[in-house]
Amino acid sequence: MSSGKNRFIIKNTRKYGKGVFASKNIGKGDVIHILSGERLDIKDVVKRVLAGGELIDDPLQIGRRTYLDLDQLSRMFNHSCDPNAGVKGVSDLFALRDIGLGEEITYDYSLTIAPTEWAMRCQCGSSKCRQVIGDILSVPSKRRKEYRKMGALQIYQRRLLKEIDEERYQIPRYEIAALERLKS
Repeated sequence: MSSGKNRFIIKNTRKYGKGVFASKNIGKGDVIHILSGERLDIKDVVKRVLAGGELIDDPLQIGRRTYLDLDQLSRMFNHSCDPNAGVKGVSDLFALRDIGLGEEITYDYSLTIAPTEWAMRCQCGSSKCRQVIGDILSVPSKRRKEYRKMGALQIYQRRLLKEIDEERYQIPRYEIAALERLKS
């Protein structure tokens, strides 16, 4: 299956189902895809998860309380702890380095998640695998700084990290309440 103006091929990975692969060479810094979908707030995400219409790890966080219920193509980009792509702006997926023909396109999901108690097991298989996909604070500080220099942080994450660095950030009450509803 070809997509994205013939820049992508959707096919099975050897590890975890389907993924997105480059159908041509992609240069470092090139925007690969705008991750898109329906905008939701945290309350809508919780309702959909509780109703069984959504998995908690499906929506892309694009703000403190705002998410994208990703479209089919956008959901197909897999996670890696050593990715070749990153997310900048709100949801622009771009190449962190040159990506060769046939290479799977991946990004680090943890960089899009505000501090939370949520986490899931990582199966990326990278030599740099952290074993867990968690929030942005689960990424080692040195690596976060590297991502920041590469421009691979969303607008809301740059602001949030500034608050964390200044020790002004606390997990919001609505986030704690949402997580409690999902646990019960």
